[in-house]
Amino acid sequence: MKLIADLSKNTLIVDECTFSISNIIRTLRCGSRASYEVILSLHDNMPYDPQAFPKGLWSITGLEWQKEKGFDYNTYGPVKIRTDAWQMVKVWELDKNGDYLRETEKSVEDFGYLLHYSKSSTTLGCIRIASHDDAEMIAGIIQRAFDNSEKVELEVL
Repeated sequence: MKLIADLSKNTLIVDECTFSISNIIRTLRCGSRASYEVILSLHDNMPYDPQAFPKGLWSITGLEWQKEKGFDYNTYGPVKIRTDAWQMVKVWELDKNGDYLRETEKSVEDFGYLLHYSKSSTTLGCIRIASHDDAEMIAGIIQRAFDNSEKVELEVL
């Protein structure tokens, strides 16, 4: 099964159904992130400014349900839909106070991109599903595909 996310149209097509999504990122570039709100890369623990979900063809690698894992519902909603999406991002230099100062030439791998619902309208690069109910419905469709040993892919346009 293939899911198709069109970030320019804010749509996700799953099993011939269209769902509303967004990919509004809290960044320094758009002014939605303060210079002291530093984000660190998962593997290298280096400061970077979050980027949009990377375009391309990715695998859906799993589902994590809030009721089983106990993660923050306000941030991730009822389910995290995991992917293998990744991209290289620029490392930032920090000033003496630990705030963002300037982008460097060094790059690090950024991964951990999810699809999920959130009460916030912005994410750190994840695709935000518009509603709690939609997130559960999409995850249910994916779970059925997994139960049938199907590979589930996500194409991001």
